Amino acid sequence: MQLVVIGVLIVGIAFLIFYLARNMLRSRTADVSATQNRSKILHAVKTAKAAVERDPEDAQAHYRLGKAFLADKREEQAFREYRTASRLGITGKDIPEIEFRETLASLYGKFKEVEEALKEYVMLIKMRPENADYYFQVGKLFAQRNRPDRVEQYLRKAVSLNPKSENYRFELGSHYYLSKKIKEASTEFEAVLKLNPANGEALLYMGKILKDAKDYVGSISYLEQAARDQGYKLRALVEIGVCYMALKTLDKAAVELERAVGSITKDADGDSLYARYFLAMCYEKQQEFQKAVDQWEKIYAHKKSFRDVGEKLTQYIEYRQEHSEAKR
Repeated sequence: MQLVVIGVLIVGIAFLIFYLARNMLRSRTADVSATQNRSKILHAVKTAKAAVERDPEDAQAHYRLGKAFLADKREEQAFREYRTASRLGITGKDIPEIEFRETLASLYGKFKEVEEALKEYVMLIKMRPENADYYFQVGKLFAQRNRPDRVEQYLRKAVSLNPKSENYRFELGSHYYLSKKIKEASTEFEAVLKLNPANGEALLYMGKILKDAKDYVGSISYLEQAARDQGYKLRALVEIGVCYMALKTLDKAAVELERAVGSITKDADGDSLYARYFLAMCYEKQQEFQKAVDQWEKIYAHKKSFRDVGEKLTQYIEYRQEHSEAKR
């Protein structure tokens, strides 16, 4: 029996040594590979720079230098080189036009040159009218220019070409929601949730749509699911609290709003201020005036002009004074 135990221990130790040695080897291999890759990128940058210096009018050299900068995550320098190559002209050069224009359009968008980005995507659409992503990108760019008619036109085209894209349908749903086309927004968000039932933002939007329609029970069902997503938990809990307040079930509202306040990580954020504001409203309705004052004071410390907080603190000045005296 003792020999069996010793044997098991030896096998276990041998396995552990093998596991640690394999991981160390992988780590070293990854480090060596990263170093070699970085060396290749720097060599590509150096070679392309030399070509540009020999002939500053060589569009192909500027393109290669731009690609090398992108590989080195130097986007600003890459953007400069791509623009130069575009100005010099890429027709007849050994430059893949579609890849070039896709990259240039993306860089224009990243550096907020919306008009130039639109020009590139319009050219790409002419070259590949079946590519849904080009229409999607154009729709988002028109949103930056505050052109809702064009946003809808291009996003709808993207969705028609690829109706199974969660991103496309969500973007179109968001546009409809902002444009007050609630029925159309609901259709898109429902489509998103069929593609991905755990999409927290789509669940949040559906909850808000039903809340605005005074279907509070239906709204809470969506919002409870949205609250499982940490990125939307705070907003979803606030909306749930507001639904319970509308249903006049203040105890449940207070519980949800307290959960919302308990999940705050940044006190000065707008969502955090709203969480405290609605919790204070709930406390006020429950005649828990001191608790309400505590929340208003925390809001006031970060944003004095937030809604009617200043007026509320003036209205309940006696509770503030009592609280201040109690602390002494």
